[in-house]
Formats: sequence, C-alpha cells, structure tokens
Amino acid sequence: MLKAIFSLCVVLFSFNIYAYQLPELQSLEIMKISPSIDNIIFTFNRIKQYKYIRLSNNYFYIAIPNTKFTVKCRLKQRLDVEKIANKTIRKETRIYIRLSNRFNYKYNVILSHKKYLIVRITKKQQAVISKRRAPIVVIDPGHGGKDPGAIGIYDKEKNIVLSIALKVAHYLKEDGVKVILTRRNDTYPTLADRVAVANKDKADVFVSIHANYAAHNRRKAKGLGVYFLNTSSDKRTISLAARENGMSIAQIKDINRIILSMVQTTKIKSSKQLAEDVYKDTLKSGKKTYRYYSGRGVKQAPFYVLIGTMCPSILIETAFLNNPQDALYLHKNRFRTMLAKGIAHGILNFLQNQRISKGKYAYSKFSILK
Repeated sequence: MLKAIFSLCVVLFSFNIYAYQLPELQSLEIMKISPSIDNIIFTFNRIKQYKYIRLSNNYFYIAIPNTKFTVKCRLKQRLDVEKIANKTIRKETRIYIRLSNRFNYKYNVILSHKKYLIVRITKKQQAVISKRRAPIVVIDPGHGGKDPGAIGIYDKEKNIVLSIALKVAHYLKEDGVKVILTRRNDTYPTLADRVAVANKDKADVFVSIHANYAAHNRRKAKGLGVYFLNTSSDKRTISLAARENGMSIAQIKDINRIILSMVQTTKIKSSKQLAEDVYKDTLKSGKKTYRYYSGRGVKQAPFYVLIGTMCPSILIETAFLNNPQDALYLHKNRFRTMLAKGIAHGILNFLQNQRISKGKYAYSKFSILK
C-alpha cells in the first residue's frame, strides 16, 4: 500500500515538474530601434529551442518544436506589423507575423538567457519598379488612294499590302504590342506623312509593306525581298527604289548622298537585324502554304520612306504581282495570312532580342508552324 502511494506521489511530482517546464509566451513587444530596424521580442518563462520559418519577404512564424506552449499575452499589431495570429498545428503552437509589404526585409533571430527570443528586422525601401510601356510598331501599307502601286495579274499593290498589314497589326496586338497603321483604308498618305507618324509616336520599329513588280523577265522574277536603309550601287535596287520613291535615277543618287550624311551607323545595324529577323520568319511562314515561295535575300537600299524615321526601319517586298505563281498566291487569303504571321513573328523576335519589349513578347500567342 505504501509502495503504491509512493509511486503515485512520484508520478504527480513528475507531472508538476513537466507542467512547470511547459513554455509560456508571457509577452510580445515590438520596438523601433532605428528608422530601418525593428525588434520583435518574445518573452517566455523558459525556452530551450525554437523554430523560425520565413514564409515570404514579409511573412514568418515562430514555434517550439514538438511542444504546445501557451500564449498568456495579447497579440497586438504595431509599427510595420500588420497581422499577428497563433495556431496549433501538429502538436506545436505557432505565432504568425505578417509585416507591411512596403519594404524588403532581412531577419536575424537571437535567443537570449533562455527566455528572450528576439527577431531583429532590418527593412529596406523597395525599388520603384517602373512599368515599361508596350513596344510601338508602325506598320505602313505602301501606296493607297490615288496611288495604286504596281498593277498585277489579279490585284493592285495597294489592296494586297493593306490586307497583309491589317493582319500583321492583328497578330502584334494579340501579343500586347501597340500598333499604329499609316493607313487603314484606301487613302494616300505621302511618304513624308508616313515618316512623321513613326517619329511623332516614338515608334520602336517601322515596317513598310509592298509587293514587287518586274519590268522584264517576269517569269523569273519572284519571291521575298527585305530591305534596310543604306546607300546602294546595285542597278536593280536603285531602279526599285526609284519606283517606290516616285523619283528618277538621278534623284536616287542625291538620296544616297543624303543617307551618307544623315543616317547613324547604329540605326543601320539595328535595321539590318530587323530585316534579317523578318526575312527569315516570313520566308519560313510563307512556305507553309506556297511550297515554292523563294527568297531574294536581305539587301540595303535608299528608300525615302526609311530615311527620316528615327527607329529601326525596313521595307518588305512580299512577292511579285506580275509573276504568275507569286501573283496567284498573293491573291489567296491563306497565303497573305501566313505572310502576316511571319512578319509579325520576326518583329516580335527583334523586339525581344533588342530588349525593347517585356518578357511576355518573347513568344507569340500564334505559331507560324500552324
């Protein structure tokens, strides 16, 4: 009997010691040490170990592993502390603290005298993140109104290029690009008007869309050509530039001299890169519909419409209106759609590589492979 009583006393004594040793959060204080440093001081009756878990920049919790502790104080928000809450999860009590999201935080946790748990919080003002504007692309459907451009077997140049340009604008807008068209219908903006649109709106890219015409050997003259601004001594290129500019050969030679004196090397380099990106993607896309669609390469030419623009600028000759095969496909809506997809895709790739655009423009929502 005495032995049983003695055993019971030992158990009760052990239980009292255990109860006495249970951690208890007696107070929680939030103190401002300096404009950039705050201390959150947890005062326990006794604490040997703790768990500090950072959930995000401004959210963390404190817990004692494998032990339920009692909270004997009121948990109040103060200074940059927006929320305090306690929860019991898996046999442990957690004190969750969420801070204002106005700052970036660095945390340092110190246990002092087996009683004070101090979370020192150093805050740093977040850098202001400026939302970069969407890229601005000016699409210029050549000719229009009183100027029909080249007269092809099936269509006039002004109608074909307007159809393609509207489709290019549609695909670029799907990717969040701001698009400005120099014309949306059968109007006639002058060459100077087209340049003015690009400069007024501070465009990142200027693309003029045309269809080619061969005065001789129309059955051999076919395919895609993309031009960027520079001087040229090639007779065919000078002849094409004279036709698109509405100038004589002699006037084109004057234009060459103007280009040498005005155009910056950086613009020529970036225009060349734009031309190469658009050429590659347009040719690839066009071949999905027109198997024998051919490429004439990327060339430099003294086009007036490219001279005055301050941004990278190119002129596209999509295909030949008086070549029997090219003309037949230019007459088909499906081929014009694929050309537009290729042009848009090439522009998007250029914008991304030049870091003109946001990350989301890296991949277009449409695919030239479809």
